[in-house]
Amino acid sequence: MSAIKQVSKALGATAVAAVVVGLGSGFGSAANASPVPPVASTALAGTWVNTDAATRSVKQIVITGQRGGTIKVDAFGACTPSLCEWGSVPGIVYGPNVSSTTGTTFQTNQRFLSGSTEWSRIALQGTVKKTAAGLRLTVRESTVFEDNSGRKNYTRVEKFKLGKGVSPTKAGNPVSTYPLGDRPLLVAGALGSWTDVAPTGGLVKLVIGGSQASPTIEAFGQCSPTPCDWGAVRSVTYGSTISSSTGAVVLAPYSFGFKHAQIVVQYGVNAAGEAQLTVKTYNEFTDGSGRSNYVSTGVFRRS
Repeated sequence: MSAIKQVSKALGATAVAAVVVGLGSGFGSAANASPVPPVASTALAGTWVNTDAATRSVKQIVITGQRGGTIKVDAFGACTPSLCEWGSVPGIVYGPNVSSTTGTTFQTNQRFLSGSTEWSRIALQGTVKKTAAGLRLTVRESTVFEDNSGRKNYTRVEKFKLGKGVSPTKAGNPVSTYPLGDRPLLVAGALGSWTDVAPTGGLVKLVIGGSQASPTIEAFGQCSPTPCDWGAVRSVTYGSTISSSTGAVVLAPYSFGFKHAQIVVQYGVNAAGEAQLTVKTYNEFTDGSGRSNYVSTGVFRRS
């Protein structure tokens, strides 16, 4: 079995006072979680087991609290006869707003190597919430392929519950950049201009331009008297499987002098048959201001 196939198995089978960052440039500190609020909620810590016992992706996630309120996260892929450990990496913690003292959302970003060659990266973005069945961790797993294998970037969302599992034994390879990978085409319906239906101080407009093969995102923040143009960046597109020819999820990373932001956009159609975008923005402050990292969510319709 080739080294790449072995590592593949280990994953589980499957212009505002700032310079906009390119996808190959370093930004953020997924590798060095920001020493700012919020601290991790105690609800995050534990061994989380996928509620889908038949999943061929991430079977288990272990979140361990650290001094200062930070966390480390280790994921385990679906392998036989035992799970395949990715390795523990620091996680960035986010709250619901800029004043949050604790957070129940986290993110990690790590790379996978075959020898000294990087062939894949995976970002995990998870949130713990109370449900009628108890605490549940919902995680988006976003995988980029860089090995020219023909496998397309893909993303999936899975749920986890507290349980028993394998303990972390090794360190992973944290990173803080977002390569394009082998992108599926962005669905044609996502291209165009979109406006937040109920802006609350974050983003108010998105313009998805470029082409299906090479999309860009230009974001506009809520400012007065006119929205603040964040500039346009190349974006990473994800399908639903490694064989997807098109994808409805796209990620745009930004870096400013005071914070890093990642915009995760999912295109869809609502119950009324209207096209819409569900947009999550992960804000990480780097200026030592004491403001808390936070996640905001908005629904956008065509302008």
